[in-house]
Amino acid sequence: MNDFLHRNDRPEASPKSSLKRSGRVLVRDTNSLSLIALAGVLDAAGWECVCARGNDAVWKALDAECFDLLVYDADDDATAAIEVVAAIRQRPSDAALPVVLIAGPQWAGMEQKTESDSAVQCLFKPIDPSALLAVVNQSLWMPHMVASQRRRGDRPNRAGWLTL
Repeated sequence: MNDFLHRNDRPEASPKSSLKRSGRVLVRDTNSLSLIALAGVLDAAGWECVCARGNDAVWKALDAECFDLLVYDADDDATAAIEVVAAIRQRPSDAALPVVLIAGPQWAGMEQKTESDSAVQCLFKPIDPSALLAVVNQSLWMPHMVASQRRRGDRPNRAGWLTL
């Protein structure tokens, strides 16, 4: 069985939203219900999502595809999540990949551990879907996205983008 699932690989996948976005998001969470909820919110907003249930699946997905954002649920170990993000930063192809870390309220202060990395943002549970979308939109509206799309061979399709 595949460790990560691309939404369009499922035969029962519904048609794409009319809000088609150009960003590709890798969502990591070990809790299946939380994973489905996170990916569902992002998918409903028009982002293309790939789901990963653990760190091994994250590495497989990053090796197989190019992503514009990683939404990473830190579960019960925020320190390990920060270490995984640091390891991802060591890969040249993913050095500028923005990350949204999601953690429980017991990890308040985690954002100070990541403030030196401007491409990492933190959200704390419980998460409001509109707050998640606001952070994702802010993270994806950055110059790194142009480079990511060029690596994939895509052209930006959001208003305000210029083709030089």
